[in-house]
Amino acid sequence: MTEGGQMPPGPGTGPDATPPGPVPDGSGQGGATADPADRQAPAAEPLVQPPKPRGALAAAPTLADVRACYRLILGREPEDEAVLQRHLDKTPTLAALRARFLGSEEFRSRSAPSLLPPMPLAPEPIAVEAEATPLQLAAMLARTARFWERIGAEAPHWSVLTQDRFRPENIAKARDAFYETGGNDLALVKGFLDRAGAAPEGFRRVVEFGCGVGRATLALATIFPKVIGCDVSAAHLALARKEAAARGAENVAWFRSTVERPMPGGGWDLWFSRMVLQHNPPPVMAWLLREAFARLLPGGLAIFQLPTHRIGYRFAVAEYLARTGEPEMEMHVLPQAAVFALAAEAGLEVIETREDSHVVTSNPSLWVSNVFVLRRPRPRRRERGGAA
Repeated sequence: MTEGGQMPPGPGTGPDATPPGPVPDGSGQGGATADPADRQAPAAEPLVQPPKPRGALAAAPTLADVRACYRLILGREPEDEAVLQRHLDKTPTLAALRARFLGSEEFRSRSAPSLLPPMPLAPEPIAVEAEATPLQLAAMLARTARFWERIGAEAPHWSVLTQDRFRPENIAKARDAFYETGGNDLALVKGFLDRAGAAPEGFRRVVEFGCGVGRATLALATIFPKVIGCDVSAAHLALARKEAAARGAENVAWFRSTVERPMPGGGWDLWFSRMVLQHNPPPVMAWLLREAFARLLPGGLAIFQLPTHRIGYRFAVAEYLARTGEPEMEMHVLPQAAVFALAAEAGLEVIETREDSHVVTSNPSLWVSNVFVLRRPRPRRRERGGAA
């Protein structure tokens, strides 16, 4: 139940990188590390030669110029100092450096319209069993936990964000960049709170489910009074505790999720989960949401992401439990109708639903993912005379 999934942009798509290899079922951007080279997007042959650069653009670039291109054009930090030097060696002028980044596959894939058609507005329904017996749930949870325990020991950071730079052999250089991505989750939460007319100080107890190594948890702890990170993997939690101690984060606690106790006791004002639920079978997703909703305090919010449709997806409990072999990283779907039914069952109101399929896949023809924002209404005050 550790967080994981596709988190663009990855190093395999930059102007000085090779494309990443596949991860099971399109769940992320993993792949074999190779000598980074010119990954430029194909372009048509120019009809005329471009003019020679003049003035400032004719000057030789510096390492600071290359770093600025990463930040201003790609919107991220470079993988390491060696990448900066490679760009410098290949671009004699500022004009050439600018053209290199503007022509990169990463920039053009984000700025140009997708060539893939979106999923039809009325796709075929999918058959998904979202309920299971307690014994079946326990078996599913045990299978999921085995994978995350194993990957937590082997490649903890990569299992969270499946990019080459976060593999064990590379993480020493990219560790700061890894934790900086928690700012994306913080910005997302702050945006939802702003639109809901809520201030962070009013959320005294926050739970992040599937916290992994604390990437988003520690970012959330910069604005909330108390944050609890929950995860099924002891290996991930050990690294999260270590990072929190190094930062002196005293308003963070950690909780090991188990079949018997998936979440800490008590209630919470905000329950957050992103790129986590998708790795659990639909009945487990539904069970976890019931647990989360049940202890959401009045006025509290549940902000979570999960895939809600995939062309051709189906899930049957008996078939899933009949699987043999070691578990791998799985991607599952819980239809919107099931999520809304769970919200209604718990007495929650829907505040906002946003599509964010990019965190699941680069193919919008196949997948739909949504972020849901639900709120437990506060009890209505009784007016004088007993009228509500």
